[in-house]
Amino acid sequence: MSKILLRTLLLCLPALVLAQSPAIGSRYQAATITQVKPHQTGDNPAPGDAVYEVSVKINRTIYVVLTKSPSGDSTILYAVGRELLVHIDENTITWNDILGQSHEVPIISRGPVADRSGFQTD
Repeated sequence: MSKILLRTLLLCLPALVLAQSPAIGSRYQAATITQVKPHQTGDNPAPGDAVYEVSVKINRTIYVVLTKSPSGDSTILYAVGRELLVHIDENTITWNDILGQSHEVPIISRGPVADRSGFQTD
């Protein structure tokens, strides 16, 4: 009896695992940081409190988010070109740092990637 039960479980297990596909909105996507610049607020924040506008390209869309440097210094200014995995919600983007800590940041704008195929060179 136990052999029949074990065989049945072994046959059904792959179907159960494959049926557990993640929800479309809950998966992480590859992103590339394309621009980082200090956010202009009008006042001079302390060095560890500086806020940055970070542009990330995900598929054919550029998202601009507001964030502080995770390490508290200005190393985020040198992050252009870095690739990371992000989760996009309606108004926020979430990413994990190298230590596995999750950071949720607000999206301040989004738009299509500029098409450079129309430029002409002389």
